[in-house]
Amino acid sequence: MHSLAKVIVETYYLCPMRLFITLIVSLFMIVGCNITSQDAPTTSHVNVIGPEGKSEVKLGIEGMMCAKGCAAKIKKELLEIEGVSSVRIDFEDERKINYAIVDLNTKTSEIDALYKQVNNIADGKLYGVTSMDIIHYMPEKE
Repeated sequence: MHSLAKVIVETYYLCPMRLFITLIVSLFMIVGCNITSQDAPTTSHVNVIGPEGKSEVKLGIEGMMCAKGCAAKIKKELLEIEGVSSVRIDFEDERKINYAIVDLNTKTSEIDALYKQVNNIADGKLYGVTSMDIIHYMPEKE
């Protein structure tokens, strides 16, 4: 047997606790990282007649556990984005995914900033935006 392999086998054979600890640490490294997704959420776009330059975005958010604390924090963070004029929270206890409905001026704000702001709350450990349904308002064609 190769000498390095022999040392490894003997070490783990003589000390099964070391093997157990190595396996546990490896498991935590693989599984224990960020639970919420930092990837871009699934997105849908719809154009409707309305005030030009305005949009409404419905964010599907995982991880909201209460209607007061979680909703207030998400609303506060979204209102800090330039161009956001209002935020409404649609929360129900029994739902896995709850919603934030955001009205914004698309001339002064980036839509991607919305999900990034929510995903970055508490370093990404609490909430994850899973979807964005976007309504773009456009003037009526004459």
